[in-house]
Amino acid sequence: MRGRALAALALAALLCGCSWMDGSYVSVTPHEVAQSQTGEGITGTVRNYAELRSALVRMVDEGSTEALFTLEAYPRDVAQEDVDRAVEYVTKIYPIGSYAVASIDTEVGTGALSVDITYSHTAQELASIRTVRGMDGAEKAIAEALDECADKLVLQISGFRDVDYNEIVAAYAQRNPDRVMETPRVTFQDWPDRGEEKVVELLFFYQTDRETLRAMREQVQPVFSSAALYVSGQASEGTKFSQLHAFLTERFDYRLQSSRTPSYSLLCEGVGDSRAFAQVYAAMCSRIGLEAEFISGTRAGEKHHWNLVRIDGAWYHLDLLAFPQFRPMTDAEMTDYDWDREAYPAATGIAE
Repeated sequence: MRGRALAALALAALLCGCSWMDGSYVSVTPHEVAQSQTGEGITGTVRNYAELRSALVRMVDEGSTEALFTLEAYPRDVAQEDVDRAVEYVTKIYPIGSYAVASIDTEVGTGALSVDITYSHTAQELASIRTVRGMDGAEKAIAEALDECADKLVLQISGFRDVDYNEIVAAYAQRNPDRVMETPRVTFQDWPDRGEEKVVELLFFYQTDRETLRAMREQVQPVFSSAALYVSGQASEGTKFSQLHAFLTERFDYRLQSSRTPSYSLLCEGVGDSRAFAQVYAAMCSRIGLEAEFISGTRAGEKHHWNLVRIDGAWYHLDLLAFPQFRPMTDAEMTDYDWDREAYPAATGIAE
């Protein structure tokens, strides 16, 4: 079919006065490549390498599979070489092409070029690619995907740099236990091999199905709202921290156990560990404008998590699991604890 199309296109080109033999050319087609059409026919005209490469890029951007181009006044001795260069660019350097194209078959005839593109992804998958600027934009898109419990996200990132995607996901889940019920495992691939613009495909692997996670979130979020209402609006900062402490520690007679859905297990089933307590308490504080940080460290040599809170300008440690009563402590009082002191503010009990 492609051979017949090329022959017909070459004949049409000759009838229009197009020839490499005498150097003359009369064209009735626009210089810009027209949008691809179904069936056989002239898709557009290319006259040099820049136009040729742009035409192939546009085909990929539009998800086109077939095209026929006239080669207006194109030097015959370099046409095939330029086609090979353009194909190499689209499949190895251009981010969308590198990600989406399985192969590009071309045939150069007399005054004509036929192009067939095979894709490794469906049109629907290509349409779902999100374009973002910089890694800040990528992090925002990842957050939205986590909120939706999505299992896949494909981004076209300008200003790309290498990052730890599992770390980004874990950090967002830690800050937002009211939104993320389970922290998924993440795998990724990026295309092309180098450059500051890349397509990144992220796959999220959950142990809990999507509908269950959403149902859990619907039960957890009202608890966070209740916690905010539990706090007296006119109270001092210390009192507000104490009230949230009481709201959380007195909610259940807790059973200490780790869970892959920490906020749901803690708030709805009374099951949790130090990580769950510290994450949920920090998020509840943040909701009402109180400063609280999540700390990872050790207690008596065992892995442990707690909070750092700022009361009237002074930082204190607060361990909800170890001390059922509200007990802010300074660094000096944390005798059984160890943590990266350079990573967190000093808890001196003195206002900054």
